[in-house]
Amino acid sequence: MIRLVVLDVDGTLTDRERRISTDAIINIRRAVNSGVLISFVSGNALPVMFGLKTFIGTNAPVFGENGGIVLINDTIKTFFSKEKCDKFLDEISKTTSARPMFTNIWRQTSSAFTMDEKDYEFISKEAEKRDLYIVNSKFTWHVMNKGQDKAYAVNFLKEYYNYDYKEILVMGDSDNDLSMFDLPVKKAAPANASENIKEKSEYVSEFAYGAQVGDVFKYFGII
Repeated sequence: MIRLVVLDVDGTLTDRERRISTDAIINIRRAVNSGVLISFVSGNALPVMFGLKTFIGTNAPVFGENGGIVLINDTIKTFFSKEKCDKFLDEISKTTSARPMFTNIWRQTSSAFTMDEKDYEFISKEAEKRDLYIVNSKFTWHVMNKGQDKAYAVNFLKEYYNYDYKEILVMGDSDNDLSMFDLPVKKAAPANASENIKEKSEYVSEFAYGAQVGDVFKYFGII
């Protein structure tokens, strides 16, 4: 029996233009009304996650910055620092195409940036030298601390609620979600998911960009 669902946001609940699926909202609310806990974990800044939680009406903690920060009721808890991330991005932007995102003003544990794809290998290697790493959420690049990923968020929720892995369902679309797909939880993906995500999923919906939420929830007996 699924008691907790952990959802990625961009590409999982939204389309290519980042517009949220109204079908996804309807089915998330149906799941909440049935007593299932719904959490979001995203690379977005926490104010975005607070807005989603508030206006969709979910009932579990939400995570920003790929698991680096969480909102529990009215309390914010950070698990990492962005000091090294900001310093690295400041340095690397002087010699590469990397440019900070304006949303960094709201970030507390990581830094987001844009860059030309050709600079990825160099920037990634430089990040590793500083015990940092680079991920791509399909919508932007993130420089983060080692250990800061979505599996960290799922494990936090598992301990917080004292649930078994088999009682948790995760849903995501990009390789940025792979860490939580490596856990022994239930896994599902939309049709637009990467091949790596699809290979690890128990169920891959024929629907995409949020339209799959109801289909997935029905498959796992949530609604």
